[in-house]
Amino acid sequence: MHLDEKKIGETIRRLRIRKKLPLEDVAARASLSPITVRALELGRGSTLSTMLKVLKAIDETDFILDWAGKSTEISPIQMLRDSRKQAAEPKRVSRRPAKG
Repeated sequence: MHLDEKKIGETIRRLRIRKKLPLEDVAARASLSPITVRALELGRGSTLSTMLKVLKAIDETDFILDWAGKSTEISPIQMLRDSRKQAAEPKRVSRRPAKG
């Protein structure tokens, strides 16, 4: 299962704009830089911690609960952990010559 950071970021941006909250205000409420919030909204490799801080700052923590409910059997947190683990694990190559 693929975690679509861009789609999540776009949704968070729409929620922020719907509430008429400037990005800078949300960043200040979340104790983050505006650049970090913008990166989240653009789907550029933000952390789960950043996402939760921004959702709290815009008073939309239900978003994560709704999103988790739409997920199949794996929680969003587990999906993020799995994707990071796969990216960090080096691929091993056998040194043995192929038989045959």
